[in-house]
Amino acid sequence: MLLAALIDAGCPLDTVRDAARACGLHELSLDVEEVSRAGMRALHLRIDDDGSGGERTLRTCLAAVEASGLPPRVRERATAVLRRIGAVEAGLHGGDPDHVHLHELSAADTLLDVAGFCAALEHLGVDEVRYGPLPAGQGTVRTMHGLLPLPVPATMEMLTDAGATLLPAEDGIEHVTPTAAALLTTLGRPGAAPLRLRATGQGAGTRDNPRRPNLSRVWLGDPVSDGSNMTAEFSDRCVELRTNLDEATPAVVADLVQRVLDAGALDAWIVSATMKKGRPGHVLHVLVPDGADAAMAALLLEVAPTLGVRCGEAHRMVAEREVVEFESPFGTVRVKCKRLHGRAVDARPEMDDCRAIADRTGMPLHQVVDTVTAAARAALLEDRT
Repeated sequence: MLLAALIDAGCPLDTVRDAARACGLHELSLDVEEVSRAGMRALHLRIDDDGSGGERTLRTCLAAVEASGLPPRVRERATAVLRRIGAVEAGLHGGDPDHVHLHELSAADTLLDVAGFCAALEHLGVDEVRYGPLPAGQGTVRTMHGLLPLPVPATMEMLTDAGATLLPAEDGIEHVTPTAAALLTTLGRPGAAPLRLRATGQGAGTRDNPRRPNLSRVWLGDPVSDGSNMTAEFSDRCVELRTNLDEATPAVVADLVQRVLDAGALDAWIVSATMKKGRPGHVLHVLVPDGADAAMAALLLEVAPTLGVRCGEAHRMVAEREVVEFESPFGTVRVKCKRLHGRAVDARPEMDDCRAIADRTGMPLHQVVDTVTAAARAALLEDRT
């Protein structure tokens, strides 16, 4: 239902189909139709499986995502969600998380839901996911592990860890599946955020309960600030990874920074440090979105000359920004305009554009930067008086 809601909100079905094919889900065919649930219109995603895909473990699903060629953030988000499912299932039932079998929903359906959802978020430009109170009824449901209480243990553990709010709902029905719980709690956090709406979508489930619309609803919008409320918040949840590099050459250190940035890190930087026995070294710091830390740490352990990676929460207060084309004294230059509470407070030119001007005119780079910056600030910044 979540994936159908994102399609209804504006993500083309072909984006989801392409993500499915990229992950090797050739046995699935997808289509959508408008339906009514308790009198409310919604979009229903139909999935047909020809049975040719065979059995998949979590490890094969992870390998399919890694080899998919999907954008880096899509792969990171999907990997984080799948690993969350594997860790919870392995903790509940024992065994190696990578060899977990996704019994209740076929591995193909789970991989489609996860990869398709992450691809849809990327197409729609969603940087942050929030979710409201979730429905939960009592009762039991029959599974491959026998009769389990509702919400099923995997769902309950993920919602508990995330501090989700539950609302009483109809008993005997699984309102939130483990896959939905993994998507919401891995990629998002509970609570609403101020936003300017630009689209909504409704995704329907198969059942049509006349007493309650069986659907999920998504809101898409751009973050806004109330001009009368100038209180900023550390609302962007991130994770900061750190690892010591005491035997890395400068070329290797520079390569590692580029690798993590290419893999989707929000930022990366190097701090000089004195290591054991007085040897000079470096500490690599990598800032990643909440939920992408495990995949990034695994990458560092694979490619960096290190034996361990530390992590810690690093909530960010982030300014709004936009890149505009500015007519400078030297011609068109891309300028990054910074905004706080909707008000432009700074403007800085792109260094590559300034360097091209310096090469073309023969002027020193610092003079080009100073001239363009002053002109951009005079033209773009709002009166602060």
